[in-house]
Amino acid sequence: MGLLPKRIPAVNILPDSWEFHPPAGMKIVDVRNLEDLAEHADAWNELFRKADRLSPLLSCQWLSAFFQNMVAPSERWLCLFAYDGDRLIGIFPLVASYSYNFMKYSLLLFKLPYHFAHTSGTDCLTLPGREDILGVFLDYLNQIPSVFPCFSFKHIPEHYASVKYFSGRNHKMCVVRKPAGFEDFIPVQKSAEEYSSGLSSKFRRNLNKACRDIEELKPVSFRFCENTRSVQENTARFLETENHCWKGARETSIKNYPSSARMFEVAAGNLTGQGMMIFNFLEAGDKTVAAQYAMRGNRTMYILKMAYDEDYAAYSPGNILMLKVIEEACRSAAFDEVNLISGPPILEKWNVQKRPLYHLIAFPEIPVLSRLLMLIIQSGKVHNFDIPR
Repeated sequence: MGLLPKRIPAVNILPDSWEFHPPAGMKIVDVRNLEDLAEHADAWNELFRKADRLSPLLSCQWLSAFFQNMVAPSERWLCLFAYDGDRLIGIFPLVASYSYNFMKYSLLLFKLPYHFAHTSGTDCLTLPGREDILGVFLDYLNQIPSVFPCFSFKHIPEHYASVKYFSGRNHKMCVVRKPAGFEDFIPVQKSAEEYSSGLSSKFRRNLNKACRDIEELKPVSFRFCENTRSVQENTARFLETENHCWKGARETSIKNYPSSARMFEVAAGNLTGQGMMIFNFLEAGDKTVAAQYAMRGNRTMYILKMAYDEDYAAYSPGNILMLKVIEEACRSAAFDEVNLISGPPILEKWNVQKRPLYHLIAFPEIPVLSRLLMLIIQSGKVHNFDIPR
């Protein structure tokens, strides 16, 4: 990317509006403030409930918190809505990040909302079977005067709309698709005993010993889907616990980034209002020794963040909490899957299954420049283009 001129903040490039003629019967709404976004919340919630296995990171509740707290001053967020008559059939959340100017044109990067403080990407949200709506959104953005829009998707599973759409032959974009690791998930068994029996004998023994040992800290309590305390208190307990493990020592905990901490609290409040927020805690007296920040998406529990207090590491509180959460998920009959979102090796012992993830970069066909971009991206020298190597 060093062959291109210096990058320019998106706020100086993205216009407020431009001319676009959508397909007959369809309407595209371009929203750029939280007040207008709220007007689409009910329709968004209904579309989310109809969609196939989507992380709550694609919910109105999460993304409105993201737009409120995580967009840099040099960036500009926008959320596109596609209506077929009065029915919402597609949503495309975006952050216009920066651009490269050359001659009278700009190469403008649009990111799907993503931040290192959470470990799963977002995507275009469509009615099942209507992934083609992504093409209409791209056509709309391709009409920005004197701009070539480019798009960065991160950590997207195969069943998401963008992967399905770009896997077809009807799109008009140049696309680079790269493996991005895996997300781990645990299918919920008919009983807790059935799940536990599938773990290795050594790991089961270690878990049983840890469960006995932690009783030394009486009283010990397990709180599953905790909702008796305020959202603010539960969020504060989670953030404080995460800050007491190695993340705090390395200054990588959420609490070390005030904007991220605000986002997690705002999102928790928003999700609670829709019955989608899940806090799980393991407590010894009035001390939280392990915590999970999780969310419900239809019949899947997504554990976004896990934490434990380093002072109690000898008791394996994180493992105990994970075991009890999985067991309770089996007993409750409310979940089909516990999704761990990321796929670090430390989770292998839980007999996880793996779902591949992908990074996508998409940009329009541009004479000469498209070929140059394709070569640069495929070479792996794209860290300045928002896709990690």
